[in-house]
Amino acid sequence: MTAQIAAYGRLVADPQLKTTSKGTQMAMASMAVPLPCSQADDGTATMWLSVLAFGRQADALAKHHKGELVSVAGNMQVSQWTDQNGETRQGWQVIADSVISARTARPGGSRRKTTGTQGNQPPAGVR
Repeated sequence: MTAQIAAYGRLVADPQLKTTSKGTQMAMASMAVPLPCSQADDGTATMWLSVLAFGRQADALAKHHKGELVSVAGNMQVSQWTDQNGETRQGWQVIADSVISARTARPGGSRRKTTGTQGNQPPAGVR
């Protein structure tokens, strides 16, 4: 049985891009996903996810940087590892089928300009 997940959060470090022994691009990243939590002081708790992407999705993930918002979707699994102290640890890992940028500014820092009307004034040229 598999669990599907769609998550929206911030990258906690720049993704690492690697190539597998068979020549496939692979990207690894960690992201922080805010979740509602009534027991937390600020009403949210953080879920830490490890993201693993291959091929085109790896390329898409590798274009992002620490602190950027991304949306990922894919299969979720529990991964286990041994930490530096020799203790067995586990965490959530998403094998990404989709990686979508959730950037709010264009590359280069320019923000989208919206045109609108002020008050109840019609747009210029309209009577």
